[in-house]
Amino acid sequence: MANDKQQDMLIRIDQAITNLRRGKKKLSISKIAEKAGVARKTIYNHSELKQRCDQAIHIQEEQNKALQEVAAGSVTEAKTKPLTGRKLLEERYRKSREDLKLEREKNAKLLENNRQLVLEKAELKNRIQMLQQQMERLKAQKVKPLK
Repeated sequence: MANDKQQDMLIRIDQAITNLRRGKKKLSISKIAEKAGVARKTIYNHSELKQRCDQAIHIQEEQNKALQEVAAGSVTEAKTKPLTGRKLLEERYRKSREDLKLEREKNAKLLENNRQLVLEKAELKNRIQMLQQQMERLKAQKVKPLK
């Protein structure tokens, strides 16, 4: 029974998302909940419903971002010949190579940071062992530690 109810809510949410998209409205959980006739709290309490809403919002954001890039690109394309076929693929390949290079640089920085943290961890571990040994010697000498 609960599964049927959740399935019904999922269908209503999908319909609400579709209707909001047709109206070119920016998606939000509040608007989706209102349009679907469910409480926002219900969406937040059901991970499947929340995931569906988040996915729709993310897709809309990505589409808007792509449209903005196309609009920005159309201004520059008016001045230059538009890219087609092989040129377009070469441009995408070049951009991918640049992105890969940046990611490799980030990765190298993260690896270096990780190496430093490993060294720092080893130093701290040695320091802890040294302090534990000193405590054992003090206990053996029956010297009271400072308070």
